[in-house]
Amino acid sequence: MNNIRINKKFLLPENLKFSLSLFKKPFCSKEKKKFKRYETVIFKNKYFTKKFTNLKKNKKILIISGPARNGNHILMSTLDGHPQIPYIPGEDVLLREFFSKAKDNEQKLLSKLRKLKNVDFITNMSGRYFNKWLKIENLKKSKKKIKIWSGLQKINKVSPVDYQEHLPNLDYQGYYQFLKKQLIEIKKSKDFLNFFLIYLQALNKLTQNKKKIKKIKYEYIYANSGLRRELFYLLNRSKNIICIAPIRKFESFYFSYAKSRYKTNKIKKFILNDLWQHWKHKTIDYLLLKKKYPKQVIIVKFEDLIRNHKNTSKKLCKNLKIKYSNIMEKSTFIGKKVVGNSSFKKDKKYIGKFYNANLNNKFPKKLLPKEYFEILKLVNKVAI
Repeated sequence: MNNIRINKKFLLPENLKFSLSLFKKPFCSKEKKKFKRYETVIFKNKYFTKKFTNLKKNKKILIISGPARNGNHILMSTLDGHPQIPYIPGEDVLLREFFSKAKDNEQKLLSKLRKLKNVDFITNMSGRYFNKWLKIENLKKSKKKIKIWSGLQKINKVSPVDYQEHLPNLDYQGYYQFLKKQLIEIKKSKDFLNFFLIYLQALNKLTQNKKKIKKIKYEYIYANSGLRRELFYLLNRSKNIICIAPIRKFESFYFSYAKSRYKTNKIKKFILNDLWQHWKHKTIDYLLLKKKYPKQVIIVKFEDLIRNHKNTSKKLCKNLKIKYSNIMEKSTFIGKKVVGNSSFKKDKKYIGKFYNANLNNKFPKKLLPKEYFEILKLVNKVAI
């Protein structure tokens, strides 16, 4: 362990104490070369620059998006059965991929959108480069054993399976046919929100007739991890978009991400440096989002979600302005009990439960820099 340390170039200078005011721009505004597609887009076309004016109070959008391996799927399964929120069909990559295509070539993207002959260009963004929802339907038909879920997906890969060894029952035809009927509207859409609302309606079709919703609070729900640039864009354009962002301590995050990304639970120098940047950059960006949009960003501590789940769920409901429901105590996905999305495979005794087994991994605190504890202190301060 003596030779394992976080590289100094990834740390604040020793004479500087951590402060959020040191970061004038989010990290997502200046990404490394290999991540340029995911960098903040400086839009030029009015399709993107117009303010959202057609999102009414009763059409609120709820987005679940914290950093990867920070508890997004725990939040999804916590809210799954709530009577005032629609079912969520799973994580969807369209929002990130749409922005990435705009980053590549904004005019080319809009030109392609105007000339669509079918909706495959849209549906194939749900899994980044493949149709996630069709893939799930085909996997169910094949009855193949599920070996990989998103907790185990490789670098820059998207698994169609959200929860361990579980495929949901989705109405794929309802989703696809709705988009086909909306093809002309998609081509004529005057701004991004108009297009995005059509797609959110399509996602609702995937789980239609699965839940009767009374006194609905959020018309739409969307989930995908790490949507920092997308959230800076969306939250700036409407107060009716709310984001829940789970944040996890680095000590357990390291083992979870090292297991999924590098297939190891050992502490190694190059992995430590990679994952430290990942944790630091994204955590600070979500703190900046919270600072800029305090009423629209709800930060939840991962550890509270699994150690004090009931009380944390009640706080979450209070912040979302919905009533607490006992159904939130069960880990479900479209009404079915699930094991979870851990990078470490669990046996059947964990079905329907929220568990904290992975927090028992011991990460040597001496390997962590002072600024980590200062960042964590701020997370604790602003979290519910």
